[in-house]
Amino acid sequence: MTNDRGTEPERLGEYVVERRLGSGGMGVVYLARTVGGRALAVKVVRPEYARDPGFRARFRREVAAARRVSGAFTAPVVDADPEGDPPWLATLYVPGGSLTDRVDRDGPLAPGEATRVGAQLAEALRDIHRCGLVHRDLKPGNVLLAEDGVRLIDFGISRALSDSHRLTEDGAVLGSPPFMAPEQLTGGAEVTVAADVFALGAVVAYAVTGRSPFESGGDPLAVAYRVVHEEPDLDDVPDGLRELVTRCLAKDPEQRPDVAELLRMAVEADSRERAGPGGPAYWPEPVREQRSVPLPDTAPGVPARRRRRWTAAGVAAAVLAVAGVGVWLAAPWGDGGGGGQVATGEGDGRAAPFSPWEKDLRDFGVLDAATGGFSCDDAGSGLLCTSGGELSVLLHPDGEERFRHRGPRDAVLGPAGIPGEDGTVYTRSDKGLVALDADGEELWEIDAPELMGTLRTLDDTLVLQNGDSTLRFYRTDDREQAGTWEAPGRYVTATAAHGDRLLVETRDDASGGDPQLMLLDAAARPLWSLPVTPPPEAAGMLDLIGMDGEAAYFQEFDPEVPAITAVLALGLGATGEWTRTELPQPSDPRGVLGDGAVFMSSVGGQVTAVDALEGEVMWDEDTGVRTASAPTVTNGSLYLSDAEGRLYAVSARDGSVTWRGEPHPGSPGLGSDGWAPAPVVTDEGVAYVVTLGNTLYATSIDD
Repeated sequence: MTNDRGTEPERLGEYVVERRLGSGGMGVVYLARTVGGRALAVKVVRPEYARDPGFRARFRREVAAARRVSGAFTAPVVDADPEGDPPWLATLYVPGGSLTDRVDRDGPLAPGEATRVGAQLAEALRDIHRCGLVHRDLKPGNVLLAEDGVRLIDFGISRALSDSHRLTEDGAVLGSPPFMAPEQLTGGAEVTVAADVFALGAVVAYAVTGRSPFESGGDPLAVAYRVVHEEPDLDDVPDGLRELVTRCLAKDPEQRPDVAELLRMAVEADSRERAGPGGPAYWPEPVREQRSVPLPDTAPGVPARRRRRWTAAGVAAAVLAVAGVGVWLAAPWGDGGGGGQVATGEGDGRAAPFSPWEKDLRDFGVLDAATGGFSCDDAGSGLLCTSGGELSVLLHPDGEERFRHRGPRDAVLGPAGIPGEDGTVYTRSDKGLVALDADGEELWEIDAPELMGTLRTLDDTLVLQNGDSTLRFYRTDDREQAGTWEAPGRYVTATAAHGDRLLVETRDDASGGDPQLMLLDAAARPLWSLPVTPPPEAAGMLDLIGMDGEAAYFQEFDPEVPAITAVLALGLGATGEWTRTELPQPSDPRGVLGDGAVFMSSVGGQVTAVDALEGEVMWDEDTGVRTASAPTVTNGSLYLSDAEGRLYAVSARDGSVTWRGEPHPGSPGLGSDGWAPAPVVTDEGVAYVVTLGNTLYATSIDD
């Protein structure tokens, strides 16, 4: 439908178009609103390109890629119609112009602000790369400057890492030459995450100088020649930023820093800038990954018919309005290009009387736990602490380090390490996946060059994802492959495990939509005759929380709020029946399963307990815990910490606070206004707490 504005639409799908925001060579972006008044940015493909099957295929990939990325500094997708006439993609509207607009209007950014914009872009790239994608078109026009931080947009030419050798479409190189890596322009090397690092360096140089470091009078061919053959002009880049930019712009992809090191360099550059005058800064609230904590099978104070054990699963498909600057400090040990471990301790499996202890996480090379993805799991005879696939540290219960393993250079793309039986640790290696014993010695290794997703264990079976759509099942006793499950034309977005069953969520590879669920046994055989789809009453996107012996549990994200507004249970019987429970108030995406219920919590300390199978809210209470961590549920209590590192016990029966520990303030880092990962509570009555003060401490909860 059109109006007096000529060919501009009045509506796109169910959204009312207000005005044009901007346009490019291949599409137009409009400001639109939902029925409830929420502002959206809707990208519409131009008619001449919509008629081109090749371009329409690329737009389908953009939609699929944008749906897959879930990060603090990317704009979440609300809706899309890649098959429409015209095709369009709607994301949450980000007030504020692009980096190009800002520089054109006000001139170059102050060094401090440019540094922080670069750090936020690095965290956005980390989220993108963890989804197995290379953005390939990071440029100032695709960087929006919102009040709470940057947003990286436009995944129109992004590619899966496994397909990164395909550089062109219809003979044309895709990208923007001043911000393209040499390997993108020449086709002489595989395009990997290093290409995005090159673009980030060029964008930071542009932000602080107002021009491309390869500027050549506006001639794109001359610019491309300079990118490939000449050194960048960095004379106007401040000293504090020059090292960072120079390393990013290395011609050889192998010489560029990885994202983790880039974040460390950004922190160091920012520290230098803070010593002198600086510009305005963005310091938003961080978002981080949720990790699983093993729970016992029995607990008092909850319905006796269900005693649950859970494994949290999946990465949230949508992001609330929180953001952060990742400041993972690259570990100071080992070689940056490969894996290795440092064994410490006597490895004697000794059991000593418990004594409280506390560690500074900088000893592990972690500058800011809240934004670095650092968390811990109960490893039976000790504690396993990880930061993605980049770092695994196994500790004795007394805090003594048994071994430290560093993953390969690209481990940011792979799963975090997980504990196995008898102190075994499964984690990333150069080859794919390695099993280490309790002293850090290699037991065996699996060749999995496209390792991604989340590692799961089913009784005596290890499940890993190799590539977008393939799951492999290995018996841990003899390391023989027990089976393989594939989803042709789809990609895996989440998994959850319980006992000898695995639930898998997939989406359509072309559109990024059409979520489907399948239940598998430990030999990768389907237990349902047909996939199960979300119920029609679901108001938004479903994020998998976990599963037990009776059901799988989901939190429903409503992009209109945006927040979690309901909990859904999917029965694991042959029919796959759904039960939906509306929450009394919206929640942060921090649902956990344990002790016979699903518990939804907010950073402000509000906790809602849901009997999801019965469709009932058991209680909804303000615990009074401010800047609350993600919770752990065990033995009739929720355990969570606050901004000062105090540990709290909250009754799973009624939400009352039954115990409060002492503060452990530590030394708060740049992400200290976020929330900490969930504490780990063992059957021996010991709690291990990662704090916003960047410490890890152990305390007894028996007193």
